[in-house]
Amino acid sequence: MSLRIEVPATLANLGSGYDALGLAVSLSNVFHVSEGDGGPVPDLVALTANQAAGRFGGEVPPLRVVQEERVPRSRGMGSSATARVAGLLAYQWMCDNELHPDEQLAFLAEAEGHPDNAWPALLGGLVLCGGIAKRVEIHPGWSIAACSPSVEVSTPAARAALPAQVPHADAVANVRAVTLLLAGLLDGDVEAVRAGVADRLHQAWRAPLIGPVEASFAAARQLGAAPFISGSGSTLAAFVPEGGDAQSVARAMAGPFEALGQTVEARALHARTMGAVVADLP
Repeated sequence: MSLRIEVPATLANLGSGYDALGLAVSLSNVFHVSEGDGGPVPDLVALTANQAAGRFGGEVPPLRVVQEERVPRSRGMGSSATARVAGLLAYQWMCDNELHPDEQLAFLAEAEGHPDNAWPALLGGLVLCGGIAKRVEIHPGWSIAACSPSVEVSTPAARAALPAQVPHADAVANVRAVTLLLAGLLDGDVEAVRAGVADRLHQAWRAPLIGPVEASFAAARQLGAAPFISGSGSTLAAFVPEGGDAQSVARAMAGPFEALGQTVEARALHARTMGAVVADLP
């Protein structure tokens, strides 16, 4: 059996939706999985497949995995989540065990530790990550600017930078903001999204790990976009309203980093409706 598994990158948090929102986007990793030893084997794919077998039964044969890696690592775009999803799907196909969607989501949340990355990578669309996963599709007019500086930010370091407690007023402010963010993403309301990405729980503490975040944000706002840190960074992204030029916004966001001599990948993206896709190859 030979499989081609395509898994989308994800943007998490989206500003005010800390640990609660994740969006699949039009960038993906592709994993070619077949039975047999040899070849470069991404650790997380094989590890996840075997973890799934230990949880749900069956025995995963030795795997040969070749990856077309397009999602940058340690940049807050869900690279590890793509491997986790690929491993789970490889297990299901190799062991002929189609899991219930709830089982898939619970396993991925535990294995990856970040449902706001893993769930939209599996399901596609915008996923609200609470006790359950609620998938919705954002207004088709939105595009997304993304810039990924060369600096890497580890999730443990980003978590350690956060305060143990926040003022009640800050928590309330994020609740208010995320309601506007969701409404605006769904119906295309530009002002609601610009107000809705405002965050008082995590971005201010993570920005020093990344670099000139506020200057990059200011460049995006000047072009009418709504910027935020994706995941724990270092990728910065922005929602660009209909009629805007996402590539120009991405280049503008990259400018403050390039002025410091950093290499930056600037991309224009769109929300991806489709989640992970498996093809059984001859």
